[in-house]
Amino acid sequence: MSLNPKHYITGAAQRTFLLPAGFALLITLLFAGCRVQLLPDYDARISSQIVELARKVDQFYLLMLEIPEHERSYDHYIEKYVDIESGLNSLLMQNRIKPLNENITRITEITLELWTKHKQEHKQDNTLNDALITLNRMDFNDLFYAMQVAEQAKQMISKPAE
Repeated sequence: MSLNPKHYITGAAQRTFLLPAGFALLITLLFAGCRVQLLPDYDARISSQIVELARKVDQFYLLMLEIPEHERSYDHYIEKYVDIESGLNSLLMQNRIKPLNENITRITEITLELWTKHKQEHKQDNTLNDALITLNRMDFNDLFYAMQVAEQAKQMISKPAE
């Protein structure tokens, strides 16, 4: 195979081709390390607060299951209802002030709405049966799980595995 000079790009044609290609390569290299992040940073304090609230809600309902149904009057649980509701309010406020945090904020809003709804039902009926307690536990377990997954996703995105 002989090297024929007619097959090479020379002169103006070479500069016309290499200049844009070099520029494109330079831009690609400059932005290869950059990424757009549309999520707030992971917050270990919020993650811990989610776990603690989930534990409190689960314990609340598990202890209630240990009491005979006719002794589960609302008055016996007011302090726990208020404690958990204030924790949910605190979590909601922390999530609302973080920019780009709409998903976990919405999950927290739903959790707080459901908590106050169940509290009002207990207040109105003055008792909860085992089936309702079990359903409530399942609802809250799912919501706290969704919150925790959303918070952990932030950590995975901000610190991807190498």
